[in-house]
Amino acid sequence: MTMLRHNNNLKQKDIAKILNIKENTYSKWEKCSNDIPLEKVNILANYYDVNLDYLLGISNKIEHNEKLRINYKKICERLLELKKENHLTQIKLSDKIGFCKQLTLALNLM
Repeated sequence: MTMLRHNNNLKQKDIAKILNIKENTYSKWEKCSNDIPLEKVNILANYYDVNLDYLLGISNKIEHNEKLRINYKKICERLLELKKENHLTQIKLSDKIGFCKQLTLALNLM
């Protein structure tokens, strides 16, 4: 998220305004101090015109799509595949995709 923001010459306060949240909330998401709700991830993917796999760090390939809708089941399936294929623990999976451990755990429970 930080890289996308920098590449678009935006400040945290700019993204916070787009997401209708406080700047310190967004800052905590970038630092992975707090979990980011998936609906906000979807808004970011649409804003930056990238797919969720790229935004979640699952893929390095940017695919520009029409406006995205969150498919929670597919996200969960992809995270589980990544975890199994690479023999990752929950902590290692979280580190690999750059998301908080609580978020990846919540996705796996869906």
